[in-house]
Amino acid sequence: MKFNRGRRHRRNSKAEVDSGDMLSKLPGDIQACNGDRLSELPADVLLNILERVGTLDAVRTCILSKQMQKLPAMLSQIVIDLSPRDLFQKSDVVADVTNKILSRRPPRITIRKLKLKFVLSPSRCLSIGKSVGLAMATQKFDAAEFEIMTPMDFHLCTDAYRLLFAEQFNNFVHDCPDAFAGLTRLHLRNMRFGESDIPNILSNCKRLESLSFFMCGVGISSVLHVEHTQLVELVMSYCVFKTVELSSLPKLQRMTFGDWPCDENPLVLGFVPQLSKLSLANPNFSGKTHN
Repeated sequence: MKFNRGRRHRRNSKAEVDSGDMLSKLPGDIQACNGDRLSELPADVLLNILERVGTLDAVRTCILSKQMQKLPAMLSQIVIDLSPRDLFQKSDVVADVTNKILSRRPPRITIRKLKLKFVLSPSRCLSIGKSVGLAMATQKFDAAEFEIMTPMDFHLCTDAYRLLFAEQFNNFVHDCPDAFAGLTRLHLRNMRFGESDIPNILSNCKRLESLSFFMCGVGISSVLHVEHTQLVELVMSYCVFKTVELSSLPKLQRMTFGDWPCDENPLVLGFVPQLSKLSLANPNFSGKTHN
């Protein structure tokens, strides 16, 4: 396979491709391959190559020939995991590409892994949620993950903003129940929930195996009750609760409690028969891991 360095330089000098194309405003650099030779490879070989890079780069590669333009809809792994800087600058990319890939996808091909990182924006979140929910209704997903960033750095995020972001996220869950019902991993940050919000989220995410909170909470005097039949991993970092009570988590194996408070009974263990690793970290003490 030959690489044409001259063509790569000319393409990388353009900020965007034509606005009418699905690839407009996609970030990142990608090497220019000889389209004729690449397109001669069998489809299964091409898919194997494309799945070794990020989905956005794979999509950009497929503009090299008409024969390859159908391949993104056949990927078994869809991973869009941009850096925060790229994500904030071009946050509409995730919604556009997700919709176009999933809407053209043959239902017979199992999605082994879907991982989407995106910014909490009502219109774009709704587009992503509807696309994923429709795909989940007709296709099989082995694993599906949302990592949701808020449009403000946590250093600048006040309680008022965290309340707003939690409200927007709750609306997202309410408007896209099919998408959340099929999630296996969920990462949230910079949100201040009401007392019933997190239990409601868990009740909607029926397949959830991993849940991560960063700079989230309900309030300094609140008690968080956690119940879920499938959850295997729970991570909380710099979260505000008086007490976290693991009421009934029959499959929970790992829990990390960062910024562990020193108050009486900050963590109450209920029915957690498979819990084998508990990591507690407090800024005033060295980190502790209990097996």
